[in-house]
Amino acid sequence: MSGEVEAVVLVWLNHTKDAPCLEAYLARRPEVVDAWWVAADSDAVVRVRCQDMAALDGLVRGLRHHAGAGRTLTHLVLRPFDLHRSRSWHEPLGSHPVTTHVVATAAALH
Repeated sequence: MSGEVEAVVLVWLNHTKDAPCLEAYLARRPEVVDAWWVAADSDAVVRVRCQDMAALDGLVRGLRHHAGAGRTLTHLVLRPFDLHRSRSWHEPLGSHPVTTHVVATAAALH
């Protein structure tokens, strides 16, 4: 597999190194797009964009060898959802063209 890859990497610290070690490693890696400390089974979630699978492998190995990660789990990003086609849950019902007719029909039935 060649070409740019994007991934989400879950990180569990091995607790022999502290959190600043992970933060320092991520800060100096240009492949890191976003990173978050999370309240979950893992300690952190890291979003990366690498030039190829070999670069992703190197970054993940670096997490284990230089950044205090005892365990990692990598999820490759395939493609985004097309979320612009459906109504956002933040929009009131009836404000989207697709649902306007549903609200009008419901009102007519009552």
